[in-house]
Amino acid sequence: MKKISFLALCLAAGFCANAQEAVVKEAERAMKGDQTFEKVVEIITPAFQDPQTASDAKTYYIPGNTAFSQYDKFLALKQLNQLDKLPANPEVAMGNLLVQGYNYFMKALPLDSVTDAKGKVKTKYSKDMVSKLAGHFSDYTSAGVDLFNAKDYKGAYDAWGIFGALAEMPEVAKKVANMPADTIFGEIYFNQGIAAWQMNDLKAALKSFLNAKSKGYTKKSVYDYALAVAAGDNNKEAVLEVAKEALPLYGKEDNTYMGQIVNYYLQNKELDKAFDVINQAIASEPDNAQYYVIQGVLYENAEKRAEAKAAYKKAVELDGENAQALYNYGRQICEDAYALGDSAPTSPEEYDAYYAEKIKPLFVEAATILEKAFEIDSENSDILKYLENVYYNLRDEEKMEYTKTRLQNL
Repeated sequence: MKKISFLALCLAAGFCANAQEAVVKEAERAMKGDQTFEKVVEIITPAFQDPQTASDAKTYYIPGNTAFSQYDKFLALKQLNQLDKLPANPEVAMGNLLVQGYNYFMKALPLDSVTDAKGKVKTKYSKDMVSKLAGHFSDYTSAGVDLFNAKDYKGAYDAWGIFGALAEMPEVAKKVANMPADTIFGEIYFNQGIAAWQMNDLKAALKSFLNAKSKGYTKKSVYDYALAVAAGDNNKEAVLEVAKEALPLYGKEDNTYMGQIVNYYLQNKELDKAFDVINQAIASEPDNAQYYVIQGVLYENAEKRAEAKAAYKKAVELDGENAQALYNYGRQICEDAYALGDSAPTSPEEYDAYYAEKIKPLFVEAATILEKAFEIDSENSDILKYLENVYYNLRDEEKMEYTKTRLQNL
């Protein structure tokens, strides 16, 4: 009984293998018979599950070859303006065929080895696959554009990624005439990053933007996008590295990079490093108002309020339209007034005189500065909260109520 059962199992396994081999042959006939890519994939799918056929290059070569053949057919129809014979959204269909063709060939290539009677290992399909990949190399860039415009961001991301990957395959690259310069690949990787960002795949987007930089694409936008996706993914180390690289290139026109670097050290409680960075920046650009704003923030974190106030005042002197400088300087003047209030005389008569001489002028000055800050940055509710308190201390009910209304309307 045991022998009979074992034999039955062997027969069943053999029958299964033969069945999958028959599936591959049927798919091959469908490919040669000009069946659609979808139909060929439908036929051959069971062969992907069987260990014997799943390890055979032919199983993947057939659908991959069909994808490229159907792409070529659609391209010819498009060039002949026979649009009625094309599927709906032909650019999307064609782009996806290129992506699918590549994916199947990438599965087939490492499996494509045949050992002859003399024990020599040869390939059966590799030469054809490499030729097809090289022949369609430039098509992946335009396919990416078409897919992106159709909002198929995953397809666009894949197409542009394949364009870059093919250039890294020596057997493909040597067949491509006039290989584009690295800067072209940089632009493609930048576009790929935008596609990944549209998909909200922040890790993939960051990788693409970093690839773009490595290929010499150093426009300001690549740093800004890389910082945004790294920050969105809470990748603080990447934020620091990108900001450090961007600072010498674009720091004079955009203070964001300096802010990111200082903020990193601030969050890590490395105030000494943060001060080193901002002090060096001030030494190189002593007229940059925003650097003094950042310095003021650091002084506040170091609990050196007098130094913070002086830094904010310097920022206002350099740029009277800097809303952050105005807000922080006005806020510090308020704090001075509050501190004086804590040590004010307790008798009403003495307090009124003390208030009029020492406290009120500070609140009046703060009100003027904060109103200007809000005029520039009219979405900042923190400015209005300070102003509400300032007008309360000035006993100006009309302006206090007006400020409350402004807060409610934000």
